[in-house]
Amino acid sequence: MYLAALASAWITDPANCSPFGRMQGIYSIAGTAGCLGAATRIRSDVSSTIPVPGNISAWFWFRQSGRLKLSFHDLLAPAIAVAQDGFTPSPALATAVHRSTPDLSHDLRSIYLDDNGRLRALVRNPALSQLLRNLADSTDEDQFWQIMRSGNAGPWGAGESLRNPVQEVPLRSLDVVGPSGEADRVSGTGNLETWGTWTLLGVAIGAELRKSGVLTDFPQAMEAYVLSTILLLDRIPFLVGSLQPRVLSPSIEVDIELEARIIAGRVVRLMEGSVDALWVELGETYFGDPSIQTDDSNTNVFAVACGEDMLSFTTSIGPWFGSKQSWWGAALGYSYAMESRSLFEGQIHDVTEMSPLIIEAPGRQRLAIGAAGSERILGALTYLLFLRFGLGLSHDMARLMSLPRLFPKDGAIRVHRDFCHTARGHLEERGFKLTLVDYDLERHLGIVNLVERPIAGRYRSGTDPSGNGWAL
Repeated sequence: MYLAALASAWITDPANCSPFGRMQGIYSIAGTAGCLGAATRIRSDVSSTIPVPGNISAWFWFRQSGRLKLSFHDLLAPAIAVAQDGFTPSPALATAVHRSTPDLSHDLRSIYLDDNGRLRALVRNPALSQLLRNLADSTDEDQFWQIMRSGNAGPWGAGESLRNPVQEVPLRSLDVVGPSGEADRVSGTGNLETWGTWTLLGVAIGAELRKSGVLTDFPQAMEAYVLSTILLLDRIPFLVGSLQPRVLSPSIEVDIELEARIIAGRVVRLMEGSVDALWVELGETYFGDPSIQTDDSNTNVFAVACGEDMLSFTTSIGPWFGSKQSWWGAALGYSYAMESRSLFEGQIHDVTEMSPLIIEAPGRQRLAIGAAGSERILGALTYLLFLRFGLGLSHDMARLMSLPRLFPKDGAIRVHRDFCHTARGHLEERGFKLTLVDYDLERHLGIVNLVERPIAGRYRSGTDPSGNGWAL
C-alpha cells in the first residue's frame, strides 16, 4: 500500500518526493516493530549537491526481504498510468511550482509549465512513466541503474557505484503515561539521519512539565510548550534550519528521561522569572539570533493501517524540487551536507528532518503519525503529543490535529489566527512577537497525516487542515 502510494506521489507531488530521494520509516507488522532508513548517501565528490539516492535501494530491499506480496508491475501500474495519461495539479503543487519556477531547470519547467510560463492544466510525464517501467522490469537495483544509465550516466560519474545499502536501525521507544493513566509506548526512528530521538525527548519534557504542575492554566501551558520547544531545538547537535553540525561528532546517545528533567526544570525556572531574565537566556539560544532563518520546505509523509499492521514513512528530496535539476523526468535529490561543505566526522549519509512515529497501547489504541515541513515536523508532532501527554487530553488524535497550533520560528511565534486569544495575550506579555498565519501551504505549521485505531475494529484517519490531501 505504501509503495503504490509513494510511486504515485513521485508523479503527483514531485516538489516533495522523487525516486531519486530518500525515505525513513517505522512499522509494526504482525506484532513486530522495526525501522527502515534509506538516507541519501554522501558522494566523494563534495563539489556536487546531488547525492546517491536511497529510495531505489529501499524498493529492492522490500522485495528481497520477502515483504511484498505483489509484483513491482502491479504496484507501479497506477503510477505509470498517471504519468502517461496526465493529472490535474493540486493547489499544493501549484504553490511549489510558483515558488520554485525561477530556479527550475529547463526540463522541469517544460514538464509543469506551458509556453506562456503558466502551470499546465494537465501534467504529463512520459519520461518518468518509462523510468517506472524500467523499475518494474528490473530484478535488482544494479540492473535498474544499468538500464537507466545505458544511454545517459546521469549526474553521477560514469564509473560510480550507485549502491546505497538500506539501514535497519533499532527503534527508539519511550514509555510515558497517557491520559488514561496507563503507559503508552511512543516509538520513533533511532538513527542520526532523522530527529526521531528529539521528538521523543519533546514527549518526555511534556510529561515532566505535567508532573511539575505548571500546565493547569492553558496560557501558561502554551508558554511552557514554546520554551520547551526552543530549548529542545537548541539541544539538537545541528544548527536549526541548516543541518550543519554544531560539534565534530554529533550523537543521539542521550538519556531521554534525564535530559527531559533538566530541560523541564529550566522551563519552570524561566516561567517563574522576570521578562528581562527570560529574554537574556533566550538571547543565548538560536531563537535569539536574528541571522538564523530556518527552512520553509517540505517532505511527504504516509501513514497506513491494514488490519493490525501500521506504518509511518516519510520521504523527501530536500527543498522543493530538490536540486532543481532533473533526470528522466524526476527531480534529483539535494544534499544539505554537500552544500554546507561541513561534514561531521564519519558522515556517510545526509542528515534529514524526518520523524515518523507509532504510538501503541497494548490492547487499546494504536496510532501511526508523521508530518512534513522541515523543522516544523518536530513542532507539529511535539505539539500534538504535548496535548496528549502534557495536558492529558483524551480526544482522538485526528480531533487534536484539527485544533489551532503554534510554533516558535525565526525569532517569533507562528500561531493560527483562531488560537486562544488569552494565550496569545499571555505570550505577548512575556515579550514574544506573534506572527499570525492561516491554514494554508505558504506559512503552515507542519502538515500532519495520521491513521489511528482508537478501539479494536474502529479506525480514524486525518490530514492536516493546512494541507489539501485526503484521508481514506
